[in-house]
Amino acid sequence: MVALSRPSSSSSSSIRYDTIIFDLGDVLFTWSPSTKTSISPKTLRSILQTTTWFQYEKGDISEDECYASVALEMALSSEDIRHAFQHARETLVSRPVMVDLIRELRPGRKIYAMSNISAEDFAFLQTKSSDMDLFDHCFTSSSARERKPNIGYFRHVLERTGADPARTIFVDDKLDNVLAARSFGMTGILYDDFENVERTLRNLCFDPTVRGETFLKQNAGQHLSYTSTGVTIHENFAQLLILEATHDPSLVKYTKYDGPFNFFRGEGELTTSAFPCDADTTSIGITCSDHMSPEKKHEVMDAILALRNADGIPQVYFDSSRPRIDPVVCVNVLTLFYKYGRGKQLKECFEWVESVLRYRAFSEGTRYYEPPEAFLFFLSRLFLVAPDVYKRLGTVFAECCRERIGLKGDALALAMRVVCCNFAGIDASGDLMTLRNMQEIDGGWPDGWFYKYGSNGVLIANRGFTTALAINAIKGAGLRMKRPSSITNLKQAWNDTVVRIPHRFRSTAHDLH
Repeated sequence: MVALSRPSSSSSSSIRYDTIIFDLGDVLFTWSPSTKTSISPKTLRSILQTTTWFQYEKGDISEDECYASVALEMALSSEDIRHAFQHARETLVSRPVMVDLIRELRPGRKIYAMSNISAEDFAFLQTKSSDMDLFDHCFTSSSARERKPNIGYFRHVLERTGADPARTIFVDDKLDNVLAARSFGMTGILYDDFENVERTLRNLCFDPTVRGETFLKQNAGQHLSYTSTGVTIHENFAQLLILEATHDPSLVKYTKYDGPFNFFRGEGELTTSAFPCDADTTSIGITCSDHMSPEKKHEVMDAILALRNADGIPQVYFDSSRPRIDPVVCVNVLTLFYKYGRGKQLKECFEWVESVLRYRAFSEGTRYYEPPEAFLFFLSRLFLVAPDVYKRLGTVFAECCRERIGLKGDALALAMRVVCCNFAGIDASGDLMTLRNMQEIDGGWPDGWFYKYGSNGVLIANRGFTTALAINAIKGAGLRMKRPSSITNLKQAWNDTVVRIPHRFRSTAHDLH
């Protein structure tokens, strides 16, 4: 993974970078030290690290003086050295993918090259490559009479360009050089491979929410979930959550029921084909969609009440042979009941959820939900429809959010964490930066394991849901939400973060139980 450093700042996640400085050798151009001479690749690279070569790169000595001095130091023939470097120059080629990326990054930015290179080698490079027009200017060690990582060279470039270090990105394959750039306040990227560098540059230079929204629209109707064993599944649950996060039904495909919802769109997958409906998907489905009549909604809620066990806790399945409970499922059931004015009918359920929160019983996930953050995230949904619940649990909820900050988590866990912190008016800028850095080249976010098969722990992820939630997390953080004075203001702030899609895009069976 690319080693990336940004200036320490609470606003670093929203920096507008207007300058990028690239190294040339081994970043934009590649070359081979293998030559058809007596000079081995190892010896050639050793020559490049000599004090004599450094003097040559700075223009302090001529090419002939350099070769003669190195020959004397290393007991080699100066002509062999000359021929070896002539052959090495001939192997120089640009990386087409890097050239294309730089051209994409150019609009609205100054692009510079900064290279340790002799006058002779730079002159040859200009005849060899037609890609030097990429740069507004090429700074060379021979013209500056300085070389990286000397701070004088960096000071020279900054003075000549007038670039603001805080708005400047520096890309180089040498750690010493990147460190020196960072010491001026630049954002340094240590080049390891092109894919990582491309992802990092896109994440730094382009709006993450626009890229994420484009990803969602380009894959509309294809945001399928998949398991940790590599099996694609067609389900309703994540589709409904994407719908809620985006308010865009064109992005998803789900089955509309006139009664309890099923996790699967059709027959059960990786489990029994006649899989029962469940209270979790049903609660999410009724609160996220609008096709069901009020009478039918209350009829379904009556059926959920009938699922309660001896402790008064609603069980997960509309199937008495599967007596399962889960606190996150209880939260989602409570959200449904409070939304339609029936929350008081689930007193025992609420009390259990409160205990799970207060005693952090969710800290290692639950039977059906992998990340601990899922419990907090779905609680935040409950708060939106139940002001009295927020008043009672808001303080301990905020405490739990603070305790999660900085802990390890995948993209979905971080998105949920940031959403919850935004809700509670808590600064989670470190986790926000980590989340932003996870964005993929295609604009979406990577795996985020949210649901799991209760019987064996096989995980389920959906990039569409992770991406939609990451977008809302970033938008919410941008609003710098403080703890609102009223639940009405809280709802408005929450709604302001919803994804807005641009109009221009308009094997072995596993049992979930």
